[in-house]
Amino acid sequence: MAIQVQELRPLLMNYDIRAEYIEDISRKTIKVYTDTGTYVLKKLPKQFNPAFVDSFKILSQQGYKSYVPIVKNRQQQFITQNNKEYYYMMPWLANEPEDELDARHQYLFKEIAKMHSHTEREVQLNGQEAAKHYDALSQRWERMKLLYEKYVDQCERRLYLSPFELQAVTYFIEVSRAIDFSKKKLQEWSEAMEGKEKGRIVLVHGKISSHHFLYDDQGTGYLTNFEKAKYAAPIDDFLLFMNRTASSYPTQCNDCVNWFYTYQKIYPYKEEEMLLFLSYLAFPDRICRIIESFVNRDKTESELEKNRQLVKAYWHFKNIEYIVMNISEVEEKKKMQAEASE
Repeated sequence: MAIQVQELRPLLMNYDIRAEYIEDISRKTIKVYTDTGTYVLKKLPKQFNPAFVDSFKILSQQGYKSYVPIVKNRQQQFITQNNKEYYYMMPWLANEPEDELDARHQYLFKEIAKMHSHTEREVQLNGQEAAKHYDALSQRWERMKLLYEKYVDQCERRLYLSPFELQAVTYFIEVSRAIDFSKKKLQEWSEAMEGKEKGRIVLVHGKISSHHFLYDDQGTGYLTNFEKAKYAAPIDDFLLFMNRTASSYPTQCNDCVNWFYTYQKIYPYKEEEMLLFLSYLAFPDRICRIIESFVNRDKTESELEKNRQLVKAYWHFKNIEYIVMNISEVEEKKKMQAEASE
């Protein structure tokens, strides 16, 4: 439900702001024009991320400044409650530069790398986390592969296949190879983690997008929308970004690889982080989940709809595969060069 204008009067009074004009930007975002400047007011979900406010305190404490700040209310709080809803306010940035998509993303990922670098924390490992994670994940992936394989065997015994069955059988060899690749990288990660007593986490943005990177009047860029921010492994931001970017028609995203290495130049992944990143990214989770749902006879959707989902999942899989193979090739060359120089 969109924010109603009448809701704003008492809300803005809590910021000592009187609106001259209000403009709807989206269902949960309003632009507020005042005699002291222009602001953007955003409504938070009722169950909003508890780390949201803390993320701004962390960025400030760690000396990272390239983010759009939140305006505090009269009580010096970041979030204001009004009519059982929660809001926060930020200054409005012009965001005028019409730069190329690549240029904006290059700038964006340089800032993400700097933010990760500023907020890095060391965590102690007890020596069991990696082994337990490896066992649980490799077993789950193997179960999904065996379920898919069993379903394909059943389909191949039939004289005529439905469109869904035909797609599933057609994709199996490629999907099976991707699962094997993911398991291989996971095994290498497990071996790289043996004996390690420390790891690292960073403040991740949680929803990297060019729409969440804004320019001021001087053309300086700032990160915004930290509603999903939290402390996690550095790889989390790129995993989410790559998976979301790959949800499109078939494409070969060379830019994605370039943006990834723009980040790596400033804040490179450690060996074990790169292995886990490639393992997670390569696993064809969407296809496997659709097959699993169909095998378990999920009746909430028609077979036609399931077939549509499967085709889209395959496009996503192929887009990711291109990114994974290019990054793997770069990493293999780097490894060979390092070994040759020893």
